[in-house]
Amino acid sequence: MKVRQAVRDFFYGLLFLDLYRETAKTYLQYKLLLHLLTFGDFVGMPLLTTYYSLRLLPYSLQELYDLRREAAREHDIFEELAEFDVH
Repeated sequence: MKVRQAVRDFFYGLLFLDLYRETAKTYLQYKLLLHLLTFGDFVGMPLLTTYYSLRLLPYSLQELYDLRREAAREHDIFEELAEFDVH
């Protein structure tokens, strides 16, 4: 049973791990963009969507804390460049 699980994990990592990571990263970027467009005024980015953001606020209050933490995090250019092979 352990050998079967090890082989399954090996092939998953070989075939699908990069796809999974790229999909998860793209999902988080789109989610951050959507939240910044909707709730940008709560993190100091003035936009004219106040009426709609107040209507959506009760449904996404928990995600607003994550948005503030992600927007305040310092981003480094080398994080983005680490994915590209320069050879």
